[in-house]
Amino acid sequence: MGSRLAERISDIRKLAQDHRHVIVLALIGVVERLIFWLVYAPIPYPDTASYMRIAGVLSNFNLEGFDGTRVIGYPLFLALLGRDPKLVWLAQMGLGLAISILIFLIILRATQRKDLALLGGLTYDLLAGQVFFEANLLTETLTSFLIVVSLALFTKLFVTKNHTSKLLLAMLLGVSSSLAGLVRPLFFFLPLWFFPFVYLSTPGRLRNRLASLIVFSIAPLLLLGGWLAYMRTAFHVLSPTAMGGYYLVQHTGVFFELLPDDNALIRDSYLEVRDMHIAEKGNQTNAIWDAIPILEQATGLGFYDLSRELQKISLQLIKENPGYYLKNVIGGWIGFWKAPVFWSPTSIASELMRPIASFWVGMSRGLAIAANFLFLIISSIYVLSSKARKRLDFDYPMIAVFGLIWTTSIIQTLVDHGDNARFLIPLQMTMVYFLLRAIFSWRQSNRIKEIA
Repeated sequence: MGSRLAERISDIRKLAQDHRHVIVLALIGVVERLIFWLVYAPIPYPDTASYMRIAGVLSNFNLEGFDGTRVIGYPLFLALLGRDPKLVWLAQMGLGLAISILIFLIILRATQRKDLALLGGLTYDLLAGQVFFEANLLTETLTSFLIVVSLALFTKLFVTKNHTSKLLLAMLLGVSSSLAGLVRPLFFFLPLWFFPFVYLSTPGRLRNRLASLIVFSIAPLLLLGGWLAYMRTAFHVLSPTAMGGYYLVQHTGVFFELLPDDNALIRDSYLEVRDMHIAEKGNQTNAIWDAIPILEQATGLGFYDLSRELQKISLQLIKENPGYYLKNVIGGWIGFWKAPVFWSPTSIASELMRPIASFWVGMSRGLAIAANFLFLIISSIYVLSSKARKRLDFDYPMIAVFGLIWTTSIIQTLVDHGDNARFLIPLQMTMVYFLLRAIFSWRQSNRIKEIA
């Protein structure tokens, strides 16, 4: 009996020793979130009300009363959690902990370096912008989780030899990447982005490659294709939401006075609201949301007809004034990289913790901006320099990741000019993966040169 107990204790010690890095990572994450739970609170934002409203509709297990203003993913998440802010926060904390552990495992698989993998996992817990967002009743943490899950499945797909396992991974990747699009419409293109790489991940016969593509495509066709078909039928738009016209005014509202007199009613009504917004806040960002009821009253158009009309005149305005639009696009693209921290100092219960949190926010934002700048440098050098490409020797997952981040940075600013800095948050840990792997590849290349 005593010898069996000793053997079990020895086995447990060996297991703990073998997995000490991930155990340390998990403990740090749990302790950090316990402190947050004691001193902070879930934070609603202006968008939260619409998510909660739709969650109430979905609580009846149908779409009767759904207004088409959001995709369905996050409201469904809220509905499953009973629309309880504290329960949502707790669930998002769990997702954050899972993200840090997944990043650890992904980097460990790629580099076989536990110290580097631990650094990657801890980076999530060190970035205030990531951890504070777990308390925000917004889509970013859930989207980030689904993207990191997709990254884990995607990188595993390239190292798995068994064809049946590849098919399973491809199918799951199709599900996770589709769900990301149903939580955040910006990522509706994610399955399309992965599509060619799924083909490249399956060496050998064309039949096997096509099989991978087919099983991968099932979820995007059913989930995203089905959603678009529903939106087309219910709201007469071929887009994830019925808000496209309003989003475009975030761009064109800057030069709305250039609309011809044919559109004077809409033009003048919006300009009145826009100018008040600028006087109060210094810019026209999000003025459209205050203008909607005034525009509806002035034009007699309903919410959906008004969106379609604004989309039509905005596209015409962009066509006639591409320079103004391009200036806004560039400004939105720059804003994408600014890494703000969305938090509420007044929601911290402990006065002692507020200055500590404020210092952490400043330091971690500086770290995030530096990481974003480093990403832009490394990825640009890789594209422009054949020597750098040879030294870094990126595999398909690395090429897919940096291409994904660049593509997202461009798409987000083409269609919207609002809170652009929020749009990078779900990809921040994907960027950490890219940077740590790039640094590892560079150092490995140096070592090979020294040996040679």
